[in-house]
Amino acid sequence: MEGSQTQTEQQEQQATPGNDISHIKGYLMKDPKTSLMNLARVFVAVNGLIFGVTSFFHPAMAYSAFQRVIMGFGFASILRLSQRIGTTTPADMSWGSLKQYMMSTVLEDSAHYVLFAFNFYGYKPTTIVGMVPTLYCIMQGSSFIINMLQECNGGTFAALKTQLEKVRENQQKLLRVVATGEIFIMPLVILQLFTGQSGSILTPLVYYQFLMLRYMSRRNPYVRNAFTELRLAIVQLVYKPACPGIIRNVVMKVISLIERLSPMAYQQTAQ
Repeated sequence: MEGSQTQTEQQEQQATPGNDISHIKGYLMKDPKTSLMNLARVFVAVNGLIFGVTSFFHPAMAYSAFQRVIMGFGFASILRLSQRIGTTTPADMSWGSLKQYMMSTVLEDSAHYVLFAFNFYGYKPTTIVGMVPTLYCIMQGSSFIINMLQECNGGTFAALKTQLEKVRENQQKLLRVVATGEIFIMPLVILQLFTGQSGSILTPLVYYQFLMLRYMSRRNPYVRNAFTELRLAIVQLVYKPACPGIIRNVVMKVISLIERLSPMAYQQTAQ
């Protein structure tokens, strides 16, 4: 009986907030660069939520939060890109090696999101543009916090961990939402350009390049899958008897144009 009481007292001492916080600090210092990257993602997620809430009643605060989202997302993406491509110095490479190095860099998902951040920094706050980095960072930040709490055995934050587990359980659905959002941003920036809401013609041009890179992503097939699902859904809709023939013809021509503009999907060949 006394032994069980002693064990309970030890568990309570280990679960004190002070111990949990010291464990968290130790966990963060194990890999400062990765910790900084993930903390930047948490920063983006928090500011994305602030942007979503303040958009309805405080435009100035929403604008500041939107710019912090884009800036933080770009910073986290640069850190991630530096991890993916390593510390190789391009100056020491031959031309062939340098070309391969640059191609590998461009195909990295983090490089795509660096381009995304540079394209939309200073842009007019738009819900769907802010949604993409916010949802992405909510997913990544949630996984980081869960792993940190598991490593630290943090009993103080059990309720937070439970909520974050729900985010991780729905990660596949969130990735599909992000991919669909990335697709719908393209017609949005074109519309804003023609209505005078976009400051530069470069925005849709750069975003088109971003979308092509996302389509060719080696590690993330969700944009390709979203394109296919949207195409099938639209074709099924326009071929219903109630749809006028002229609308059907216009839609099919638009789909044909998009297919001609889209790059060939990256296909991994099993040897």
